[in-house]
Amino acid sequence: MIFFSIGLPGRFAEWCDALVLRLVARQHGSVAPVSLDDLEGLASAAIRARAANLVVCCRQPALRLQSEIVRAELPFVVALGDPRAALRDQVEVRGIALTDATRAVAGSCATLPTMARAPRALVLRAADGPDLPAMAAAIARHFGIGIADGELRRLVAELPAPRAGPKEHDASWAAGLGGREQAIVGGALDPYVRYFADGELRRLVWQPDLFFTNPEPAGSARIAATGPIDMTGRARCLVYGPYIALPPGPWSAEIVIGFSAEAAGISFLVDIYVGSQLAQTHIQPAAEQVVEASLQFTIDEAASQPVEIRIFSERAAFDGRIILGPVRLLPHEAVQDDIQQHLLGALRR
Repeated sequence: MIFFSIGLPGRFAEWCDALVLRLVARQHGSVAPVSLDDLEGLASAAIRARAANLVVCCRQPALRLQSEIVRAELPFVVALGDPRAALRDQVEVRGIALTDATRAVAGSCATLPTMARAPRALVLRAADGPDLPAMAAAIARHFGIGIADGELRRLVAELPAPRAGPKEHDASWAAGLGGREQAIVGGALDPYVRYFADGELRRLVWQPDLFFTNPEPAGSARIAATGPIDMTGRARCLVYGPYIALPPGPWSAEIVIGFSAEAAGISFLVDIYVGSQLAQTHIQPAAEQVVEASLQFTIDEAASQPVEIRIFSERAAFDGRIILGPVRLLPHEAVQDDIQQHLLGALRR
């Protein structure tokens, strides 16, 4: 049998993983844990498994995997928490760089709400603690595992207790970040804090720090796409990333790009890629200028990777630079709301 434990990266989801593993081992004996997020990984794990049961731990389940779990009508656990607490866990406990941790947590935030609304989901929230035995009892019931209260309490006591955030020190930790770091985190994660509270997702902002560029010569290590990017040389991909998942549905992306005077007359391709190209547009600056590229696209089950936004130069250049500004993303509903507010405001003037 396969048991799924899905959650935001951090100590609370890891506690749920460990508890499900202990419960399944007690009930069924042979069990192995695996960490994966897609159908291909699940198929490979099932083929190679030497145990009769698998506990599958997911942090960013791909849409196809989500759909198959729901269609199979399997019971599963969804561990939700505060994205800022999850980010702090990744940075302070795991030692992950802030930008990498932001990508991981933002991608997880995008994939979990759909699963939390599924019929066979047991949704656990870190903020609902600290009654861990009650949570453990709910998990056991959900998976049909019978266990006496005393034994369950002993099992819970053997596991390191998770931090049931958010805590005041999470807010103070985030407030202690530098201005640039707060912009990176706030734009990518703060809209999900509201989303988890009231189900309304508004504008996301991905700062250039989350994107990459590969300077010439080819093969050089990628670096953050902050500051001017030299476009001298062959036609090539100048900017790509951030490899962050978005919730399914229609979206609008607004990509701000600055061009130096030397870039005038050169054509650039801007596209959205998720394993296949979803949208594209061409830009040809006439002089030194800032251009906003607007792209409409839809995320569905066919997406085989997180969102990648790419900027290509389409012919060789002897000189010139570009600079990436913030990338704003709005779900279709938010786009419609913004249009309505704009029109109503115009009528009132």
